[in-house]
Amino acid sequence: MEVQEWTTLTVATIGVLIMLLSSIGVWRLPDVFMRMHAFGKAATMGISCLMIAAGIYYPDYLARMIVLVILFFITGPIATTAMARAAYRVATPAEKFVLKYDEMGRDALRAEVQQE
Repeated sequence: MEVQEWTTLTVATIGVLIMLLSSIGVWRLPDVFMRMHAFGKAATMGISCLMIAAGIYYPDYLARMIVLVILFFITGPIATTAMARAAYRVATPAEKFVLKYDEMGRDALRAEVQQE
């Protein structure tokens, strides 16, 4: 095996391990916010490592893979934040109890008052 193949194998293995650990986190963590944190790591780091590995193995597509990784790093946190905000708005009081700092509580209360 050449250096290129070993590098591809190493980076792909790291990506698969990150995704495996994240999937275990999604399965084992108790509430929706912790699960979303684990999912966010899988989406950004795991998939990025796999795309970089594909770019190393197919050098013609390396520039495209790097652009896709940059797009994942830009859009991943935005999507996770939007999902967390939606989960907060439909969460039961027991799920909201887990939050130490309820920064969105004032916004939600203000929105409820304006609707009435």
